[in-house]
Amino acid sequence: MEFRILGPLEVVEAGEPVALGTLKERLVLGVLLLRANEFVSRERLIDDLWGEAPPPTARQAVNVYVSKIRKALAGAGPDPITTASGGYRLHVEPERLDASRGQLLVAEAQELATKGELESAVQRFGEALSLWRGPTLAGLQLESRGRDEVAALDELRLTAVMDRIDCDLALGRHEQTLFELGVLVSEHPLRERLRAQQMLALYRAGRQADALAAYAEARRTLVDDLGIEPSEALQRLQQAILRHDPSLETAEGTAGVNGRASAEAVPPASVADAETDGERPRAPFRPRRWQLVLAGVVLLAAAAAGAAILSDSASAKRILPNSLVQLDPRTGKPILVKQVGVEPLPIAITPTAIWTVNDNDVSRYDLRTHSVDTSPVASQSGQPFGIAFDRTGDLWVTSGSESQYAPRVNAFVTRVTRGPGITGPGVLDPGSERSSTLTLPLPMAGLEAHGDDNHLWVIVGGHGPLPGDNKVAVLDPHTLKITALKLDESATALAYGYHTVWIGTYGTGGYGSSHSGSYKYDTRLEAIRDGQLEAVRTGRSKPVETVLEKHVVGWGPLSIAVGDGAVWVTTSHQLFKINPFTLQIEHRLDLAVGYIAVGAGAVWATGRHSVTKIDPRTDRVIRTYPINVGFTCALAATSTTLWLAVDGRPC
Repeated sequence: MEFRILGPLEVVEAGEPVALGTLKERLVLGVLLLRANEFVSRERLIDDLWGEAPPPTARQAVNVYVSKIRKALAGAGPDPITTASGGYRLHVEPERLDASRGQLLVAEAQELATKGELESAVQRFGEALSLWRGPTLAGLQLESRGRDEVAALDELRLTAVMDRIDCDLALGRHEQTLFELGVLVSEHPLRERLRAQQMLALYRAGRQADALAAYAEARRTLVDDLGIEPSEALQRLQQAILRHDPSLETAEGTAGVNGRASAEAVPPASVADAETDGERPRAPFRPRRWQLVLAGVVLLAAAAAGAAILSDSASAKRILPNSLVQLDPRTGKPILVKQVGVEPLPIAITPTAIWTVNDNDVSRYDLRTHSVDTSPVASQSGQPFGIAFDRTGDLWVTSGSESQYAPRVNAFVTRVTRGPGITGPGVLDPGSERSSTLTLPLPMAGLEAHGDDNHLWVIVGGHGPLPGDNKVAVLDPHTLKITALKLDESATALAYGYHTVWIGTYGTGGYGSSHSGSYKYDTRLEAIRDGQLEAVRTGRSKPVETVLEKHVVGWGPLSIAVGDGAVWVTTSHQLFKINPFTLQIEHRLDLAVGYIAVGAGAVWATGRHSVTKIDPRTDRVIRTYPINVGFTCALAATSTTLWLAVDGRPC
């Protein structure tokens, strides 16, 4: 049995998640795992569950919660929880707890880095960081000392990331770290170590003006938020960039500037050594001739360049129809606006680009060059609908073309390789070994596409008044083999997370008029349906169903997002929070929203002309940000950023 707290709380036995019961029971287990193999008093548990206002029955309640946890863990053999005087101890072998493994791997990586074995250190840091699936005990709100222990593990994660970036910079991988550093600085704007790493990476990439602008932004943030100037170390780094200090070219980078190492502290590998390892020697970074020629111009124009950057940024903040918009998660204000194709809807995020599917094409916003490229989908594949990435980094676009005989479409899937160019389409034909065209009813063929660890999932079944096949196509990106998952009902939305594919479906109960109360099959009248969420666990083919609402007017679940310890589902008038392990509905929020995303510390939902920010811990609306131009039609989020598609017409 494995215990996981680096992310949402999970207990896994033989590859299957163990149902952990109620929120309070999971809180108790979380605290016991934070102090695994140590005595935890009953008073400590009470403090973390209820804070300063525990109920009179708190002691009895804790006893009940521990008893239920014992039953949940009973399948692993002997009871791992022992009762001591006034408390409990949970026995867990270190290799069975992800936090213990993570701490050990980080310590090993730091030791390797100290010895100068940087490649091995990077690999070990990667192993450690892969254990984190999100914030520690995501979705569980501890009220007392547990908060500090959770914060310590999250701090360890950030420290490991910064240590790994130091190794990457010492190995000359400044270009590869720039996007990650941009995200991290946005998430932790007061971390001067991240600011220094970003400045060094920009300088080594030949972007001195951007490095100086990064310092100016760091100083502005520190002064505005804390009323303090940057540290002496960060100021010395700025001065070193201005004078092209040779120590910036060494493996130590900022350490040399700040007097902690000499330029010769780590001698470069010899050619013979590199050839022995079967690798070409990596030359140290040196400015190109044109950079040296322009250095004086850059120095004289640094202030003007910074002003130009600010001016360009300010002009980009006006939201326009048919645009990709980056919103500040803290203020809801637009940070960046880039016009893309007409009627952008789905958004896909990669480390180097943001993609949108438009009415008749696909747009790619390059995060490094800030340019937008638009590629038409091959004419025979028709209108694009959905977009997803597989684990190799290839992009897949689903699309359909209308038949001349009936309002139906043929579904296609198009592979986009790692560049912006689009290759030819392949016919999406679930359940058939031939390359024949599968005819599907409008309007849902291929509307949703999501990738899991090994497959691409695409909705191809019927939706709406026309009869359909109620299928989800499952594509293996490696073999290009397509199989079909047959559903009892029509599918409306897809998402992947917690080793599970989540499918929104609806069951038709007939069609009715809200005015007359009559029921008959008439496409002009409203549809009466049951909305469901179906879970397909990894390695299984039979879905497990959760009924969200019965006999309602609408088209079933509109959007699904996974994160912060829950599965979030929107219908035409409600937001549902689902426990991903028990499949129980934990909360309902009456909210007329459309698309949904989880990231940047919140749950985000689109309204017709707005974006709503929801606290995933309290399930309460924090704030609704108005979008005064166009219609909010799609959302996507990372751990630090929020992206929005604004359409010129209703979605």
